[in-house]
Order: sequence, then C-alpha cells, then structure tokens
Amino acid sequence: MFDRSNQIVFYLNSCIVLFGVLVALFTPYVVMGLLFVLSASVLIYDQFEQNKSTHTIDRLNKVLTVHDTGGNKATVRQIQRTRACYVGSTEYWFRIIRAIGSINNIRVNDRDPVAKINTDDGYQVCTRFPAEIKVTDGCDLVLSYQCEGAYTHPEGIFSHVVDSDTRQLSLVVDLPKGRAVSSARLYCKKNGIEATLVTPVVTGQTRIEADIENPEVGTEYCLHWKWERESLIQKLRRFFT
Repeated sequence: MFDRSNQIVFYLNSCIVLFGVLVALFTPYVVMGLLFVLSASVLIYDQFEQNKSTHTIDRLNKVLTVHDTGGNKATVRQIQRTRACYVGSTEYWFRIIRAIGSINNIRVNDRDPVAKINTDDGYQVCTRFPAEIKVTDGCDLVLSYQCEGAYTHPEGIFSHVVDSDTRQLSLVVDLPKGRAVSSARLYCKKNGIEATLVTPVVTGQTRIEADIENPEVGTEYCLHWKWERESLIQKLRRFFT
C-alpha cells in the first residue's frame, strides 16, 4: 500500500523497533529501549493511518457493452460493494471516468450524481450514501454511463484506474455479433511503465473477461482487443436501421 518513499520510512521505523527490542533485552538500558520501540511504533501506526483509503471495495465489476458493429454506441456499468473506513463518511467520488469518444447520461444507482466535475483526466462524480445505510458495513453502488464514437476502430481499450483499496477487479467487454475478436490482452500501467498480465478469457469471439486479485492503488488496468473490420454490408445495414 506504500509508495517507494513511504516504504523507506516504514523500513527505517521497523529497524528502530528492532533496535529498541535488542536494547531492552540485552543491555541495562531497558527504559531507553522501550522508548525506542514505543516511538517507532507510534510513527508506523500514524503512517498506516495517513495512507489508509477513505473507502475500500470488496469487488468491483466493470462491464462495457458495445451495442452496434460500428462501435458507435456503448454502455458502461460499474457495480461495486463499497465500505467506508470512517463512521462519518457521507459521500463517495467516482474518479477518472473517461473514454475516447463522448460520455453522457452519467448515473449512480439510476439517479443523477449530486456533483459532477470535468477534469483533464475525465469526469468525476459524487454520490451520497443513503442515510439509513451503515456505510462501514458496505453499500452497493452502481455507476453507469453511455459512450458515443468510442470503439469505432479495429482496436479497442477498456480500462479502470484503481483509486481505493480493492480486493477484486473484474473487467468485462461484450461486443456485438458479426465482428469477431481476433486477439485480446490484459496489461497494467503505472508511472509510465506498462506490464503484461494474464491472458483474458474470450468466449464466443464476442465476450472478453479478466479478473485481477488485489489490484494496486494508482494503477490502470486495461483490456485491449483487436476485432474484425466492419463489413460494407454491416455499414449499410446500420445506416438504414
């Protein structure tokens, strides 16, 4: 859960704890050793608290459904079991909502979000937890939106950026019949570095699935696929439909 700088601080504090234990056990300076242990332990606890997510997600299931062979119209539906780490939490922000094409009709639990911000990284939307829900026990949140003109090319990418501690991430792409998937891969990106992960499962040449256990916060997980070009007959059929 720590970045590199935080890892160094954690290891230093851990060494101080070990040093304090050795001083307390093997020298006459027991009190001084215990002070080392206590001070370093407090610093470690504070570090964990500062790096703790405000929310945790048990399972996040994100599904892209492309409705036409031209890839012009698509829907994204993201279902997640969200738990607040603090009793006083009243709202949750979905961040980095983006697509190559345009995004519209963003909804949370079939309602308009209470706030929406357009940033360089895409949209951010806020929803409030129902007052009757004990948010530390968990609350089901469903984010949905429509994309236009996002998957018109022979290659497509569907991704998710992990911004809260998540136990399991599931990415699913459902493509229309008539344009078979020729290849698919799963990879992740962080700090400009890309790494290939396990090969996703392709079913019926139109459905792509990938599950990631304990995805890393701050990392973007991407499903990339290639599919057949839309035929002239499909284009004409779509044009006159």
